[in-house]
Amino acid sequence: MSKKPTNRKGKKRPGPRPAKNISFESAIFMFALLNAALDQTTILRGVALALRGPAMIRNSIFNLAVSQGFDLRQLLGPEDSATRAEVKELAEPLLKKGAEFATFAQMADTYVFSGVRTPESIVYTFYIGIRYAVARERMPTKEESGQIWETALRIARASKIGEPHWQELEARGPQYLEDWINERKEDARKKYQTFLSQKRRAEATAQEGFEALMAEIFGEDEAEGPKSDEGGAPKTA
Repeated sequence: MSKKPTNRKGKKRPGPRPAKNISFESAIFMFALLNAALDQTTILRGVALALRGPAMIRNSIFNLAVSQGFDLRQLLGPEDSATRAEVKELAEPLLKKGAEFATFAQMADTYVFSGVRTPESIVYTFYIGIRYAVARERMPTKEESGQIWETALRIARASKIGEPHWQELEARGPQYLEDWINERKEDARKKYQTFLSQKRRAEATAQEGFEALMAEIFGEDEAEGPKSDEGGAPKTA
């Protein structure tokens, strides 16, 4: 039995700390930041707004740009400070895109990284991912369906979990593999409908997270319009 590593004083070294789950709003915010960092137009708009901020921030940005050989004078706009509406106009599409990415991250966690992985679950996962990429929520054509299955089965067979299962079925005879694949095709279509239902719920959660972030950053008056009660009528004060 191997011993746990110790430090020089003979004390046991602490093991790795368990990862902490982050909130959905945090995921949206981080995806929004990543999107902003990859979009040069957004970066320039953000810098232009920052240059209308306090003198300390403006001077720091100018000095940093000069040290890197950039001239920011063309980004200078009005002398007055950037308004909250201008900042919201910049942030809102980024946060919406972040909400979309957070939705797909949640779905990937559900279908790829959660639960026990089996040859069956590997087939379902690739089928769902490829079908959604090709056809979204519509019914794929016969040609598309053939391409979806060909790709999903090829990838699943090459996976670490799928390959030994394929070899075992092939060794028993071609009919065993064909029957197993036909069963997967029947089940996968039902699982895809379940996936779409879960995706819609995840999108609703993402929208709630997006609205909560907008309200937190820009105030309750910036939230998206009046809410409706179960009867459909707008709530009044």
